[in-house]
Amino acid sequence: MKILYDHKIFTTQKYGGISRYFFELIKRFDGVENRCEVATLFSDNAYYNDKLNPKLNRILPNSQFKGKKRITSYLNTRKSMSEVRCGNFDVFHPTYYDDYFLDSIKGKPFVVTFYDMIHEKFSSQFSSLEADSRLFENKRLMLENSSKIISISETTKQDIIDLFDADPSKIDVVYLGNSLQNFDIGNQRLVNEEYILFVGNREIYKNFHFFITTVAESLIDNDLKLVCAGGGDFTFSENELFRTLKIENRVIFKRIFDDNVLANYYSNALFFCFPSLYEGFGIPVLESFACGCPALLSNGGALPEVGGNAAMYFDPTNVQSLRNAVDELINNQSLRQSLEEKGSSRLNKFSWDKTYKDHLEVYKTVV
Repeated sequence: MKILYDHKIFTTQKYGGISRYFFELIKRFDGVENRCEVATLFSDNAYYNDKLNPKLNRILPNSQFKGKKRITSYLNTRKSMSEVRCGNFDVFHPTYYDDYFLDSIKGKPFVVTFYDMIHEKFSSQFSSLEADSRLFENKRLMLENSSKIISISETTKQDIIDLFDADPSKIDVVYLGNSLQNFDIGNQRLVNEEYILFVGNREIYKNFHFFITTVAESLIDNDLKLVCAGGGDFTFSENELFRTLKIENRVIFKRIFDDNVLANYYSNALFFCFPSLYEGFGIPVLESFACGCPALLSNGGALPEVGGNAAMYFDPTNVQSLRNAVDELINNQSLRQSLEEKGSSRLNKFSWDKTYKDHLEVYKTVV
């Protein structure tokens, strides 16, 4: 069986959960019984690059000239279109909700992964999500024309059914995995002070403003730092907020250079907090479990589905709910230890190997 993946997510993402997910699938194909091809010529992606595929190139890697992304996207789209038209595959799996291939697929089966329904559920609250109106229409087209839909959680599957009146039998749930395995955190802490950890993007529905405003007093009272790993440099408005809250010296931004660095941040944190209003899955939850880091999670979306009884939860719209949970975790060492142990056990439910095998089963149903 041969699977064709397109270029989309490897063109648009350098880092990110979706490109990591497809990278983990691609590298597991044995090339004999099951093969895959990625219709991509150029990639700056941190995971899928010339280390995995020596045929990949980068357009002027040391230059960030105007129009570079547009040129890369154009050339990669042509490559994907060419491979789709050629039809030398058993199943096509586009990596995002882009309908560019529909007129060229010629009746071949294709499968699409739905990651979440964030735009549909929160567009009325966030103008930047409302502006991306094309996404909803693309998702509808994917649902109508695909052979199967893969949902990364039961929560997301139910959202698809509710919002699109979709046929449940067309949607298969396949959980994601965790890439923080066999890591080496070394003997040195990358942050010497005691800290709470926040990982990744801080914008829109990630609820960072609510989170930092709520925990500021706890940081001061307990002489703690907040480490924000990844997600880009702090913005001007974020720095202004830190100054207003009098915690400008307590909030630290750290870049993530590789998995060992990320594992070091998790492993040495007092606990990890994920205050998002909604998640379709939540890979950082599994990362925290893998590193023995207690997890404090919002009860939004699929986070309770992933965390199970191995995490502590709070209402991401309720100040007192978050404040009480943070203070309890700070002051209760036995609770942190219990969550650490439960997290290690919970992790057994998820793996990229299982994700890969489950994908093969879905592919087989449409061939």
